Formats: sequence, structure tokens, C-alpha cells
Amino acid sequence: MKQNNRSDFTYRQLENNLIHISESIIQGLKSNKCELKTSTDYEENDASMRVSEIDVSLEKFFIELGVYFSWPNDMYIIRVWDKSITPSEKDKKIWKSKEPCPGHLVWQDEDEDLSSEQGFSNFDSDLHKLVYEYVKKIQDFYLSAGGVSPEIRNLL
Repeated sequence: MKQNNRSDFTYRQLENNLIHISESIIQGLKSNKCELKTSTDYEENDASMRVSEIDVSLEKFFIELGVYFSWPNDMYIIRVWDKSITPSEKDKKIWKSKEPCPGHLVWQDEDEDLSSEQGFSNFDSDLHKLVYEYVKKIQDFYLSAGGVSPEIRNLL
């Protein structure tokens, strides 16, 4: 069964941004002009918790892509930082867990399940799947391009 393509502005804008981001990362990897850290982790005590993340440092930008599966609080986050602009106080707070701050936050998109006892939620599974699709695409390219040793690849 073929899924209908979404045409709403939010979906198209996110998809266009992800196309541009993933192509930039792949081009950066091909030309050895970027540093990339990619991981897929499983929570030891909870089989339903999985995290797929990519952090990439390009010449001008730093990009974070993350998809977090932990029902009912699945979420994704994408941040693009401009390394040439001094970070604001807000940027430093966002980046507090990692030092130094990579620059000024120029674009962010996230979708989080805010389910509560009242049943309210803004979780959009289509957007979540879209982000995961591009995270997976970059991870697959990274692994197939020889970016990691065969021993490490076998563990992933």
C-alpha cells in the first residue's frame, strides 16, 4: 500500500531542510571537510528506548540531528549552528551540556510527544519518521564509505 505524500507547509519545509542538510553532510564527508559522530544506542534497562544521533561539524556550520524513541515520549530534534556568529546567552543555555558552544543557533525544529494525563499531544509521527529517514541515510552513507573500521562496523 502506497502512502500518500504530505503537502502541508510544515512537512515540505522540514523535508527541504533535511534534503539540504543531508546532501551537505554527505558532500562534506566525500571531500573530507567535516567531522561526524554518529551513534545508535539502546537503553540497557529498557528495550523500547532507542536513540539515533548525528553530530556533524562542517566548515561553517555545526548540525545536530537526533531521533529518540521512548514511547510515549518519542521525539526528534534538529539544530543548525552558525560557527561564525558569537553565541548568545540563549545559545549557551541550549548547549550547556556540551562545551564549547558551537556558535549561534540559526535553525531548530523539534517534535515532542507532550502526552499528559489530560491526553494532550502535538506528536507528529510523519515528521518523526521523516527525520529518522534522513538520520538513517547519513548513517548508512557514513558506514558504507569506510568512515569506521570493520571491527566497529560489525558492532553497529
